Amino acid sequence: MQNIYKRMNKFYDAVGAHPFWCAFLICVGLTPLCFGAYQNITDAALMMICLVYIAVPCSGAVYYLKKKSGGKTDKMSLAAVLAGLLIAGFAVAKAFTSSQHKVIWIFAGIALPALLLRGLMMKDKKNSDRHTALMIMVISFAIKFCYVLYTSVYTRQHDMGTFDTDRGHAGYIEYILKNRALPDFDPRTKFQFYQPPLHHTVSAVWIYICEEIFGVSRNFARESLQMLMLFYSAAVVIIVYKLLRHFGFSGKALLVPLALFAFHPSYILSSGSINNDQLACLLTVLAILLTMRWCKTPTTRNIIPIALAIGFAMMAKLNAGIIAPAVAIMFLWQFIKHKDEYVKFLKQFAVFGLVVVPPALWWQIKNKLLYNMSYDYVPNVGMSHQYVGDDIFGRLTDFNPKQFSPVFENFIQYGKDYDEYNPNVAILKNSLFDEFLDSSSFPGGTTFIPTILFWVAALLAIAAVVLTFVLVFKKDTKLPAYAKVFFVSYWTVSMYYFYVFCYLYPNTCTQNFRYISPLLVVGVVQYAMLFDLLEKGEETRLKKVCSATLTAAVSLFCVLSVATYLLLGWAS
Repeated sequence: MQNIYKRMNKFYDAVGAHPFWCAFLICVGLTPLCFGAYQNITDAALMMICLVYIAVPCSGAVYYLKKKSGGKTDKMSLAAVLAGLLIAGFAVAKAFTSSQHKVIWIFAGIALPALLLRGLMMKDKKNSDRHTALMIMVISFAIKFCYVLYTSVYTRQHDMGTFDTDRGHAGYIEYILKNRALPDFDPRTKFQFYQPPLHHTVSAVWIYICEEIFGVSRNFARESLQMLMLFYSAAVVIIVYKLLRHFGFSGKALLVPLALFAFHPSYILSSGSINNDQLACLLTVLAILLTMRWCKTPTTRNIIPIALAIGFAMMAKLNAGIIAPAVAIMFLWQFIKHKDEYVKFLKQFAVFGLVVVPPALWWQIKNKLLYNMSYDYVPNVGMSHQYVGDDIFGRLTDFNPKQFSPVFENFIQYGKDYDEYNPNVAILKNSLFDEFLDSSSFPGGTTFIPTILFWVAALLAIAAVVLTFVLVFKKDTKLPAYAKVFFVSYWTVSMYYFYVFCYLYPNTCTQNFRYISPLLVVGVVQYAMLFDLLEKGEETRLKKVCSATLTAAVSLFCVLSVATYLLLGWAS
């Protein structure tokens, strides 16, 4: 077993050196097998998948038997083992290829080996965190990959439009692809074309490579865009892991919050969404990690990546700039702390400004100069069918029980009794189920699973908000004071702008968690701090009960999240 442990640790070191490249190559490698949809899985791809899953256990059995016998394995015993594995493998392959629910098989084919590997590594206590973190990342990738497979580029999308018209995100991508240029007209004249162009340009390049270099058909190339979104969703989990490790969290303080983030439904949903939210979220979370690194070592070399992350996040979606005030507070914090070195810091801030402004604002400046479009332009839909009234205070404080039955978001246009009006309730609902899921989305009699998920999530969300403002005053935590101030500031500013947005545009569709999805990182860090406090110092019965209860609640949340989206796949 020691050899296995050594090989696994070498594997971790290799992957850990280039985790984002590894995640990207996995997504690229899976693309030709499915192009982002299970309907696109060819017979050849099915055969290749089956052969891999037959060959791997057979090879492992041969290796194990030879090692165990010192290279003198009895041929008859080896043949019997291989025959049994082959028979079982072909039986499973037959069941898989004939199944109407291949995505469930694919999930099991990725998740079960990850669980088995974690079981084999149980005795390696020294590297237990690495083994468990890998298992969490692999299984969370599996459920997101399955979601991509049963969700098309026209299903559960926001402001999608179509690839055949100059409307929506799809039309924006198609325009850049066909014209090999950005829009040269007033972008307000076409739906969603006012958005900064980073995401749409990257997406157009992806389609171009698929079509023009590899000869992929039009529909397959466009459907495969979700594989790019899958990479973004996988990459953000890696960043959160790095953020928690940056603060020195380990054990439950590392793994339970990581699982909470990795299996959160909002990131399952965004892994199949081809709008610009996920790229902006990825770069925003990266900016958080980079800011914390700069605060620890405030050098020019460390401040430039923050500027690039924020600049490109805003070039993906302008509201990513909400992180700027919290970052500015960190700059002021370090400036005051090192006031004797003010010249050095002023130079750093100048460099930051020179780097961040061009990518962040060039699109807005260009459109202001050419078309007099306001810098913060958002289309005003006016008194739409989703209008919910201007009384933002009344909406925020109304917790009428009718809002929680059912636990899915309500829209009159979809046959419900009212339009969702309370932003607090709405973001909890659509962070779990988006705007598109309701009781009819799941097989009959299984809505109790998403209902339980909702109430577990509600309790965890309330606890996270409370912890954000309670733990900031705790001195004996691994989080330094500046980090606590950063996370409280970021949460406060983000929620303030979200409520202002809901007030200025009082429609149900504006109350969506996707506008503030990076805030989930704040809750994750708060739970990491809490678990760290519960695990250290004198062990008391109260600490043990709290730790066990929270672990059980987060574990239940993760299991219910996976079950909900497997059920959705079953019904698709």
